[in-house]
Amino acid sequence: MSDLEELTRDYSREPVPDDHVVSGVRIALIVIGFAITLPVLLAGSEIGLALGLARSVKTFLIGGAVLAFVGCVTAYIGAKTRLSTYMITQFSFGVGGARVVNLLIAITLFGWYGVTAFLFGQAAQSAVIDIYGVDLGATPYTVLGSLLMVLTTVWGFKALDKLSLFAVPLMVAFLVAVVWYALKAASWEAITSVQGSGMSEGVATSLVVGSYIVGSILLPDLTRYSRQARDGIVAAFIALGIAFPGIFLVATIPSLAIGNKDLVAIMMGLGMGVPALAMIIFATWTSNANNLYSTSLTLATIFTRYEKWKITVAAGLLGTVLAALGIMDYFVNFLLFLGICIPPIAGIYIADFFFLRHGDYRLEMLSSQSRVNKAAFAAWLMASLIGYGSAHDLIPNSSIPACDSMAAAFVLYLVLKKLPFASRLKPAVGR
Repeated sequence: MSDLEELTRDYSREPVPDDHVVSGVRIALIVIGFAITLPVLLAGSEIGLALGLARSVKTFLIGGAVLAFVGCVTAYIGAKTRLSTYMITQFSFGVGGARVVNLLIAITLFGWYGVTAFLFGQAAQSAVIDIYGVDLGATPYTVLGSLLMVLTTVWGFKALDKLSLFAVPLMVAFLVAVVWYALKAASWEAITSVQGSGMSEGVATSLVVGSYIVGSILLPDLTRYSRQARDGIVAAFIALGIAFPGIFLVATIPSLAIGNKDLVAIMMGLGMGVPALAMIIFATWTSNANNLYSTSLTLATIFTRYEKWKITVAAGLLGTVLAALGIMDYFVNFLLFLGICIPPIAGIYIADFFFLRHGDYRLEMLSSQSRVNKAAFAAWLMASLIGYGSAHDLIPNSSIPACDSMAAAFVLYLVLKKLPFASRLKPAVGR
């Protein structure tokens, strides 16, 4: 193995060894860095202006609790097996079937990588014009920002860990500062008196959950580096149950004080031009590095002949080119549709891990089971249709389509396994 391959080794196809694990707090910092994104800050502002502070806090806490519950379960599986999400799916869908599942996940994450890089270029262009009066266009910022994300992601979990240790405290400081300045611009009574209108608490909760449900489902990618199973649970609870509602809250207060839903514009208006630009850079850098990291982990289980760092570079460069050309912006609706199909995957692998295999995920089992698990695909298809119907109010729903489809997949998969003909759908389990 070459020196570069050894340095960039990220255990994408094998369990993480004991000498590479970290604490749950370190993993929580990485997840928090991924969660502080411009879309999440925008969603927090919109919810605050629509519901007012008291009702907004309620939806943030409920949404965070849902994400934390899902995240704690998936994080436990990752920490217990020390495997990535895309290796875990091989047990429930079969080695051959998982290639289809992982390819869909890779396309979704790669698409969001390109869209985020494109939006970063536009946001950075606008910020530089406001601060320095210089307009270089969006393309240079898109290319430079994307290359920065690629160079970080090439080094895998180690680089994400170092980046989060630096960027997360800085971003938190910026958010606290903007809240401080906003409170000086408006009284607390004025902020709490805003009642808002135009959005139900159910829709608001759905926005909170939907903004990071895919991240919760893919937590094994990070928690496989946990020292013990409880470290994975601690990471998910701190990041999603505590920090995530807090991120929404600090986006809400300035918006209620100033009356503007664009937090970056608020920072500019408060004279925080350079911190606003730094927030754009770090928020996009951390979150999009996650998209590329998960994309490369997924593709590494499909293109097994290539080292992960080569896959990362290839995917990142292709995403950079498409983002610079502005093509990715046309795929947002398609990506939203694909997003409906990802939550059921988690419902299936959770059911498989806890109720069918009882936590016994040994890699040697994969060679003795069916390459395609038909029951998993049947449950996935039906649950995806339920998710689509829920998202478009075609069926009774909980107002959180991702949770509806995930719960449906969980139940359907177990039911299919218990039916009389389940022996034809059930993969062989190695002994």
